[in-house]
Amino acid sequence: MKEMENRKSRDRKRKRGQAGRSAAGILAALLLMGLCAGCGNQKQEDILSYRQVGLECMKNGDYDGAIAAFDGALGNSKGRIGQIQIDICYYKAAAQQASGDIQGAIDTCSALIDYRKKEADAYYMRGCLLLLNGDSAGAKEDFASAVKYKQNDYELYIGIYEHLAAAGLEEDGKKYLNDAFSIRGDQAEDFASRGKIYFLLGENGNAISELNTAVEKGSVEANLTLAQLYEAMGDSQMAESCYQTYTASGEADSAALGALARIEMDKMNFSGALTYLTQGLSLEEAENRREMMHDQIICMEYTGDFAGAWAVVQEYVQLYPDDLDAQREYVFLKNRQDGVSVPQPAEPETAGTEGTETQ
Repeated sequence: MKEMENRKSRDRKRKRGQAGRSAAGILAALLLMGLCAGCGNQKQEDILSYRQVGLECMKNGDYDGAIAAFDGALGNSKGRIGQIQIDICYYKAAAQQASGDIQGAIDTCSALIDYRKKEADAYYMRGCLLLLNGDSAGAKEDFASAVKYKQNDYELYIGIYEHLAAAGLEEDGKKYLNDAFSIRGDQAEDFASRGKIYFLLGENGNAISELNTAVEKGSVEANLTLAQLYEAMGDSQMAESCYQTYTASGEADSAALGALARIEMDKMNFSGALTYLTQGLSLEEAENRREMMHDQIICMEYTGDFAGAWAVVQEYVQLYPDDLDAQREYVFLKNRQDGVSVPQPAEPETAGTEGTETQ
């Protein structure tokens, strides 16, 4: 749920409230309708405890348990609504989406919008959910409302573009990228955001100029975008330099470490790649864990650590049973563990799961 925690966005709910009700009355109605269900009369500490349980359940993949905990927190609010309750509704919507209950998440976002008519994040989240439900017209309406109520948020425009592009509506998304240039600003973050937008638009020259200015002004994040840009341009040397600068800043994330590992794998430096993979996999949040584990198995094999590769592949096939290549790797390593004579693995044609050619 990284996206949700970074901007309280991604997937959320919807529903219509009745005019003339007080804030407490609206929430009470929502509670009764089951959108933010529960009842009770406990202290603020109980609400926070329920929320913490919900977050722990989400972390462990128990989304039904998370929803129940968030309902308990909202129920104990007993008609009172503040920022904590708003945040819990966002968490609940994210848990519903993760559990596959897209319509339920849409309903939760709708409930938020009924309470806060100008809640930009709720419109954005509901728009993303409507796209998942195939309602592109409804999603576009919500995205338009989101930017109407939060006009100066570069990341909102970028997020809308990414979701529309993923849904095959890239041209609609590009309109938001171009509209974002009206924000302007001369802080490091402004240059970094504009550089990212130019990169997404394919205007690499402008992107490099903006991003370099952002770096000069102290933006750490700009180094990551520069690395991704150079990687897309095929300049692995510059990409590696920017990735290393980014990770050295203390802001290293799994995406950057995984990318550095792939660069080292392209150079057949599997020991160096393992260093980055180990670091990336040790992070609490690693959205590309699957790719890194896959690359870790390959690197361990080519450094001769077949016992280590066997340990990783056993965990991998349990987590990702749909990976047929990994199943074959499992058989190869198992036979080796059992003492069956098997050939050494062929030189890899790709580094990782994304088809990067080995040099």
